[in-house]
Amino acid sequence: MSTRNRLFLLLGPVLVAGAVLVGAWVWLNVYTRHNARVEVPDLANMTPTEAASVLEKLDLKTEVIDSVYNDDIAKGAVVDQDPDPGHTVKPDRTVYLVVNASQPKMLNMPSLVNLSKRQAISMLEILGLKVAEMQYRPDPCMDCVVAQLYKGQPITAETRIRRGESITLVLGQGQNGDRVPVPDLRGMGYAEMKAVLNLASLNLGIVVEVKGCNTGCDTALATVERQSPDPTVGSTIAPGGLVDVWLTLDSTATDQP
Repeated sequence: MSTRNRLFLLLGPVLVAGAVLVGAWVWLNVYTRHNARVEVPDLANMTPTEAASVLEKLDLKTEVIDSVYNDDIAKGAVVDQDPDPGHTVKPDRTVYLVVNASQPKMLNMPSLVNLSKRQAISMLEILGLKVAEMQYRPDPCMDCVVAQLYKGQPITAETRIRRGESITLVLGQGQNGDRVPVPDLRGMGYAEMKAVLNLASLNLGIVVEVKGCNTGCDTALATVERQSPDPTVGSTIAPGGLVDVWLTLDSTATDQP
């Protein structure tokens, strides 16, 4: 056998194996698009259809995996995404979306009767329900829940109700004509003021004036400038009483002595 034939027999398999490896490497890079990268756009406030259209142009896919409910965001709009905007991914990647539901989720009404006022308010907050107002009726147990109402009618435990709805708590007034101190609400934000009134067994009366406020969002950012009754030393009011407030966006305008 000639030297050339021997050399071919020795190097032939090596060359074939090398060619196979190089071919496989080239195919794998093409198949996985090794060097291809796409920056994920910001899809916030788009509808799922709009988001899918934007992603399709980038060779990306989309899938809605969950929904939440937020009154401040357009119904059906994207509120969250994974991967986040600005991340780079390979083409054909799926971007998962969370959208704002058109309606709050339904839940079971809890049983609040015989709970204390604090326990009932805490349970409602955890479930995402609100306190519309607190009514009082004669009952030996002061500030114990004796009834729960929805739109003026009794609502039983386990009744289906939408998250975000408001419940009226009917509480025991005691038997000794008890009165509660008037809390000082001046300087408090709207949400804090409502929470303090609830805990004080009182209800928000009339929002007499909102200086500088044009929208509900402005009102949520406002603070209490004045109130009636005044929170003077020794000032008391019957449980369930109303406290009127004057709101302002000027945080320096609080009417305190």
